[in-house]
Amino acid sequence: MKSLDAFLPTYDFATRHQVSIAVDPARADRALRDVTFKEVPVVRGLLLARGLGLRKAEETVLATMVPRATVLEDVPGEGLILTLSGQFWRVRGRGPEAPATAVIDFRALPGSLATETRVHIPDPVSRRKFSRYWRLVRPFSGLIRMLVLRAAKRRAEAV
Repeated sequence: MKSLDAFLPTYDFATRHQVSIAVDPARADRALRDVTFKEVPVVRGLLLARGLGLRKAEETVLATMVPRATVLEDVPGEGLILTLSGQFWRVRGRGPEAPATAVIDFRALPGSLATETRVHIPDPVSRRKFSRYWRLVRPFSGLIRMLVLRAAKRRAEAV
């Protein structure tokens, strides 16, 4: 699977989360893809609060991301890389500012599950607006990612 550098080598904001896991990468990747909102109910609430709609408990978390994003790479047993473009700092509508480009990686590695998000914003006005948004959203975004990774770990390591 390619590195995120192949898709977004230059970025302005990034966050990375990782959990250790005691199964092979293929099993870890399958578990990550199969995590449902029932396993991470807090995530359902956070997405609803962000205005992204109510999710059914049986829906898988990653599958709900795919329709909103473009899949850059999908390697079963290894991971998934998605990209989104938009003015994430705006709840609705579009403004005159340039959009941001985000690349999100979910990866199963030997001994761990990891996710990394990188965001590139081409102009200073948009970058400042995103920066304010990022300070507010980053802790919740990180919480979502950690809860999903931990749920995948529980799922994968269950006997």
